[in-house]
Amino acid sequence: MMIVRTWKSLPRLVRFMLRNAGIGILAGWFLLGMILWADVGGLYSLIVTSRFAHVAIFLLMGGFAITFGAAGVASAVLLGHEFEEDAGPGGSSTAPVTELKPALLKAPARK
Repeated sequence: MMIVRTWKSLPRLVRFMLRNAGIGILAGWFLLGMILWADVGGLYSLIVTSRFAHVAIFLLMGGFAITFGAAGVASAVLLGHEFEEDAGPGGSSTAPVTELKPALLKAPARK
């Protein structure tokens, strides 16, 4: 219950970024697992025969987490995903749309 209360107390932007970074990290780790399972380029065979297999896995997981976590956040921002609190029943934002009008300024006459 404390975790839910702490999560709800975070600003919406932070929750948005953490959620999408988490999705990206999980997708990256899934891809890493599939690469190791398929033994692409003999990577899994190389790792399991090494004395420092745990270090290699840790570094791979860190690299994939950073790369895919950032990609998850960037793709959510660039695709225009909205916060779920801002979305109305149809999925669109309830923010009012104002018409933009050009500002007219008087310029001094040239001499």
